[in-house]
Amino acid sequence: MGFTIMSFQPPTILEIDRSLRDDFRRRVKDFGISVDATDPVLAVLFRTFAQQIEGVYADTGRMRQSLLDELMAGLQLPQRLAHPAQAVVRFFSRAQRAKVLRGGTELNARASTGERLTFGLDATIQVSPARIALALAYQDQQLQLLPGVEMSEALQAFRPSIDPVKVNLGAQPALILAIENLPPTLLSRHAVFFELGPGSFSLQEALRKEPWWTFSEDGTLSGEGLMRPRRVNSGVYQLEWQLEADQAAKAESELPEIPDGFYSGRQFVFPEMDESRKLLCTAPRFLDGALARICGRDMTNFLNTPRVWIKIPLPPGVPSLRNAVNGILLHAMTASNVFCRNQTIQLGRDGSSVPVGRSSDGIQEMLVAPLSVSSLANEPYEAGLRPRRNAAVGWYELHNDRLTLHPGSDPDGQPQTAVNVRLWLTNGELGNRVGPGDITGFANSATFDDISVNHVTAAAGGTNGEDHPSTQRRFAEALLSRGRIVTRADLEASTLSFDRRILKVEVRSQIERQPEGLRRMERLWVTLDEGGFTRADLELPVLQQGLESYLKQRLVQGILLDVRFEWSGGRTPS
Repeated sequence: MGFTIMSFQPPTILEIDRSLRDDFRRRVKDFGISVDATDPVLAVLFRTFAQQIEGVYADTGRMRQSLLDELMAGLQLPQRLAHPAQAVVRFFSRAQRAKVLRGGTELNARASTGERLTFGLDATIQVSPARIALALAYQDQQLQLLPGVEMSEALQAFRPSIDPVKVNLGAQPALILAIENLPPTLLSRHAVFFELGPGSFSLQEALRKEPWWTFSEDGTLSGEGLMRPRRVNSGVYQLEWQLEADQAAKAESELPEIPDGFYSGRQFVFPEMDESRKLLCTAPRFLDGALARICGRDMTNFLNTPRVWIKIPLPPGVPSLRNAVNGILLHAMTASNVFCRNQTIQLGRDGSSVPVGRSSDGIQEMLVAPLSVSSLANEPYEAGLRPRRNAAVGWYELHNDRLTLHPGSDPDGQPQTAVNVRLWLTNGELGNRVGPGDITGFANSATFDDISVNHVTAAAGGTNGEDHPSTQRRFAEALLSRGRIVTRADLEASTLSFDRRILKVEVRSQIERQPEGLRRMERLWVTLDEGGFTRADLELPVLQQGLESYLKQRLVQGILLDVRFEWSGGRTPS
C-alpha cells in the first residue's frame, strides 16, 4: 500500500511581500489603472503585513512539529534526535597476545575545521597478530582470489593467478576466508569489516542475514560451526553460535542502543571460541585441487598449516563478488562520534526541566539517547508514557530538547531532591568533517602503547536531528506496518518476507478441539528452495524455530500455529 507525504515549506518574508505586491497590481489593473512602481507607504505596509504573516506560518510550523513529537512519543517511537557520525578504524598489534579493546574506548579525532572531537568504539573486540591468509569468491561455478583482499606472504610466494578456475561447488555463491597466525583464543571477538563497492546493497543484506560457517578440523561443515549474525549496536553485527543461541538468548538489554550508522551491516564480530572447539583445519576438502589450479603448482606445503576457514553462502543474484568486494579488513571496527556526560541534577537548584544539549568550547553537543536516569540510591527512573507499576518510582520525559524529571519518593515518603543523569551525546554534522587519517589515536594512549591506529574511512552519517518531512514519513510507515498479523494476506506476506528461501506459502485455517476448548489453528505449508541450503539437515530446524517465533510474536493472542515445510519439487524434507 503506497502513501504520499505532503511537504510543508512555509514561504519566506520576501515571497509573501512579492505575492502581496503582485495581488495589489492585479486588483488595480481590474479598474483600468496601470501601476509601474509601488507607493513607498504601501511598500512599508506590504512589508509589515508580510512579516506578520510569516510569523503566523512559523507558529503553525512549530505547532505541527510539536504535535508530531507528541504523537510519536505516545506510540513510543524513536524521537527526532541527533545521529552520530561513524567511521572505520583498523588496529595493528605489536604484542603476541590478544588484547581487548572495550566498546566505548575513546579515540581522538580532529575535524577539517580544527575542532577536537571524540569517537568511541561501537563494540568490544580483541586485537591479535592474526591475519587473513586468503579470500576466495565462488560464483557461477567459478572460484577465484579476491584481488582487493590481502593475502599471506606464504601464498604470494606461489604467485597465484587472480583469474577464475572452473569448479563445481554447488549453485550458491559464497565467500571463503582463511585466517592464520591465530592466538589460543582463535577468533574470539575478532572484528572484520567488508569494504563494498557501489550497487552492492543486496550483498550487504546477505552478509547480515545469511548463516556463516566455520569448517571443523576434518574439513567439513557441522552444526557446531554454524553462526548467525545478530545486530547489537550502531549497526554492528555479532556472530553467535547457533547451537548456543537459546542459552545466549540473553535478555534484551534495557539500555538504549545507538542507531545504525553510515557503515551499518558491514561490520561483524566473531563469537567466543578456543582450541577446544577444534576449528583449525588444513583446508576444506573441496579446495585442494582448485587452489593448485589457481597457483599452477602443488599447494601441499601451504595447506599443511592449520587455519580457521570460514564460508559465507550467498543468495543467487548477488552482484559480481569480484567487483562488489573491494576489501575485507581484519581488526577493523566502526567508531561513532558518541560520548557520555554524567550529571547530578539538584532539583531545588537546577529545576526539574533541564536542556539536554549544550555548547562546550564553541562546539555544539546534541542528545543521541538517555543512557540512564536514576535516583541517588541508583533506583532507575522510568521513561515517560509507560505504565508505571509503582507510584513512588520517578519518571522522565524528553520534549523539545529538554529533559523533564518527575521525582519519585524515598522509602520514608519524602520526595527525592536529586537525580543522576547519564546521556549519550554527539557533535552531529560536525563529525562528518573528520576525514581519513583524522582519527589519530587513543584518548588514553598509555594503556594501548603496543597497538597502533589506522583510520580507514571518512566519518559520515552525522545529523543535528531529523528534519520534519523525514519524521513525518517515518511516522506514517510506523502506522502502516506495526508488525501485526490480522488477515490471511498479512500472514502470507510476513512468512514470505522472513527468509529468501521461502518460495510460496499456503495458509489453512481451521477450528480444532484442544484440552482447553475450541481453538483456531493456522497451518502453514511453506515451500522452500532446496538449492538455497548448504546443510539442510542443520538449517531447517533453525529456520522453523525462527519462523515460528517470529510469527507467534505478531499473531493475535490465542491463535495456534503449525508450520510445515516441503521442497519446491513437492517432496517433504527428511
